Amino acid sequence: MTQMSKWLGLPLLVLLMAACSPNFDSEEEVVQETDEEEQTEEDQQMIVSPDQLDTNDYRMVLPYQPSAARGTITNQISNRYDIDEFEQGLTRLSKDPFSPDDYLFQEGQYLDESTVFDWINDFNPERPEDLEEDLEDAQDANAEDEVDAIVDELETYKEENPRVVSHILEQNYLTRAEENRVELAGVSIGIALKSDYQFSVNYEATNNVAIDKNEMLQIGKETAGQILERVRGMEELQDVPIMLALYRENSPNASVPGSFVTKAVVEPNDMTVNEWQSLDEKTVLFPSSEAEDNHYEDSEMFTGFSQDVSDYFPNYIGVIGRGFYKDGELQELSINIPVEFHGKQEVIGFTQHASSLMAEHFPSYFDLEVTVESASRQEAVLFRDAGAEDITHHIYHD
Repeated sequence: MTQMSKWLGLPLLVLLMAACSPNFDSEEEVVQETDEEEQTEEDQQMIVSPDQLDTNDYRMVLPYQPSAARGTITNQISNRYDIDEFEQGLTRLSKDPFSPDDYLFQEGQYLDESTVFDWINDFNPERPEDLEEDLEDAQDANAEDEVDAIVDELETYKEENPRVVSHILEQNYLTRAEENRVELAGVSIGIALKSDYQFSVNYEATNNVAIDKNEMLQIGKETAGQILERVRGMEELQDVPIMLALYRENSPNASVPGSFVTKAVVEPNDMTVNEWQSLDEKTVLFPSSEAEDNHYEDSEMFTGFSQDVSDYFPNYIGVIGRGFYKDGELQELSINIPVEFHGKQEVIGFTQHASSLMAEHFPSYFDLEVTVESASRQEAVLFRDAGAEDITHHIYHD
């Protein structure tokens, strides 16, 4: 399930990602990148992991190749939930045009950090550098009236010219070629767009500009067209299919992420997007008024579970859930239970009880995950994949 990897520690997570694979062969394979002819044979060799933990995930090429724009996303998107959903959601959407049965996953290798930052600036309104210089001069001259006037002008400019484009994320999809080689066979590009634009001028209070969804979509589609033209100008990306997807961020302090709102697949060598496909995806917080108003049965189901947790454990703090919906149907439910424990036996007993409550309250048509945390660390995780009967659990030990 998409969200379940979050509970894993980093070393295990790397192993998990490396092991997820379609069923090509049962033995480890050595393959070579075809576009690195100037490198030595030793440099070109890569290993495709033989193990397969989930047939719905991509097989990786090892050693793992970090993105050419590694780390830029944390500078561009402030909400941690948005970062996770933007990255994982783009991979999820890519499974339609680039099936894990036929494609390998690799992080983007063609849009490096400077390119991403330059393009983001190109696709957003220009900064009012003349006004900023005037403001600095007025401050140096201690001209308070002039400073106030320039600040007002700057605020007006930014309100009328919000920077909507936050980030550009590239993912590569590879296929087996002749002579045990792999080659680029598809590219996915996600474009993150703001739902509200926050800014401050001269260290004053933060201003917030709400961005209409239709306006955001128009800007996003125009941006996608420009990105398509630019990537088609790169020789390696001319004759591969490209999926473009627009992501609407949530507000920076939101407790759930935003969602992808539309996508399009462009055939090899095509320079324009012919058709956009609308997406109905969202993440809902439990408990919340949205959950109660729009997903009443799921809300009642969650409330029953939460109440039974509180009845069992006197040091119960609260239960928070996040449900991922696609086309109006619940696909995943992730629940976090923070509890004060006073010994390992309490953790074991509570985990056993949580397992029985999960089976009692939640049907098996969606992926389910429950994490149990103390103030200092994660104590246990329980999960059940959609369609499965048994609940799997793991208790962390010192």
